[in-house]
Amino acid sequence: QQDVHAKILALNLASMVRGLAQVLATRRHAARKHAYHVRWTSSLSTMKHTLVRLLIGTLHPPTTLLTQAVLTLSDAVEAVRPDRQFPRRNPGKLKPGFHPAYCRAA
Repeated sequence: QQDVHAKILALNLASMVRGLAQVLATRRHAARKHAYHVRWTSSLSTMKHTLVRLLIGTLHPPTTLLTQAVLTLSDAVEAVRPDRQFPRRNPGKLKPGFHPAYCRAA
């Protein structure tokens, strides 16, 4: 049960910091061709490390840690391209086939 509450806390903090970073990224990249949004996985990864530092109470004050997280996330953006020809099914999934070590040499 403690793990569930810790995950909810981490997700809530990540979404709040991501919202601030999105505002900053929108201002920074206003002159670009496409709209940009902050990557969700980057925000979770950044907050995973920042949350530990916030709870332990390192030498840096919490405002400095959160400001660094927002600035880091405002650079971790990806373009939103509304003019895609077709939706990608799963770009990260490998195509089925044999491992190269098991293929016969020609």
